[in-house]
Amino acid sequence: MRIPIHRLPLRGFFAIVTKLPQYIRLAFRLLFEPKAPLLHRIFLVGATIYVVSPFDLIPEAILPPLGLAEDIVILLLAVHNLIRFTPSEVVKEHARTIAGLEDGNPE
Repeated sequence: MRIPIHRLPLRGFFAIVTKLPQYIRLAFRLLFEPKAPLLHRIFLVGATIYVVSPFDLIPEAILPPLGLAEDIVILLLAVHNLIRFTPSEVVKEHARTIAGLEDGNPE
């Protein structure tokens, strides 16, 4: 019995993973955007430093899957909040620029 792909619970996860490079580019662009909230830009920088630092709340050496998941959740939360609290017209402008660059149409 085959299960249609639209019925799989991981479909949303795969959609996010396939768009992850665009989200990373968008977050990087918003990091240097003056109209983005300073607090959320600082939170993203802090989350990035936390992920690369050897200090963790849940160390990967003790609980590898949970330690890695904790790092990913913190980083994704920082990216999500930066995108969410930046004015939508600024986010759309940067997203259009990224889409234009990916299509090979530089501005």
